[in-house]
Amino acid sequence: MAASPDDAATNASADGEPARYLHMPPERRALAKAHAAMLAQTADRIAAALPIGADVDDFRRVLAAEAKP
Repeated sequence: MAASPDDAATNASADGEPARYLHMPPERRALAKAHAAMLAQTADRIAAALPIGADVDDFRRVLAAEAKP
């Protein structure tokens, strides 16, 4: 029986490895984790720069503006 997201809690390892039910080569998993870390850092940086009264629309607007070349 294949693992699925429904049993993700049982698929989390002690080292915090996410989504063990996704079968992928170690290199691809490492790249995915690096990409997720980069996205988290970007979101954190933008959230820190916004005023305290900002809402999700402000966050999206700033994020989209920074994503454009």
